[in-house]
Amino acid sequence: MAGKRGKATSPFHLISGIVGAVLLAVALVWAFLLVFQPTVASRISSSLPLPRSVATPSGQAQIPALQAEGITLGHPSQTPALSQQQALLLANQLMPDAATQAKSTTASYVLLNYPASSNHPAHPDFNNVPAWMIVYRQVPVTFSSQTHQDLYLFLDASTGKELLAIWA
Repeated sequence: MAGKRGKATSPFHLISGIVGAVLLAVALVWAFLLVFQPTVASRISSSLPLPRSVATPSGQAQIPALQAEGITLGHPSQTPALSQQQALLLANQLMPDAATQAKSTTASYVLLNYPASSNHPAHPDFNNVPAWMIVYRQVPVTFSSQTHQDLYLFLDASTGKELLAIWA
């Protein structure tokens, strides 16, 4: 006579269930922050390390490709008028080819410093300007001997106006 077997739960199933529940909870909290609290989410995102950054003695993260152009970044203390999602949407409208062809895209809220100089007289003097830095990584290019470059697009964090675009 065949008896009914009880459903056995292995330790692996129990642990994977707990881990899954924790990950689901974290995802739900993050989704809530993105949808209902964009300023909190942008603060969290902007406090993450900048891509390919190098720490300087002042504690600010810098990107070597931008430093070579004379651009330094600071850490803003104010909340941006534009959310990270709004900045990405505007950037993608300004640079549709880069947006669709880049291997990855990141956005960071920064203070832009790019002093006017005799080497670069065409741009205005940017001194601690709150900006969204949108980085399009490994965009295919035809204007250079390299097959891929990164595009650094800076948008005014209050108006969304393009401040600067640098290919590196």
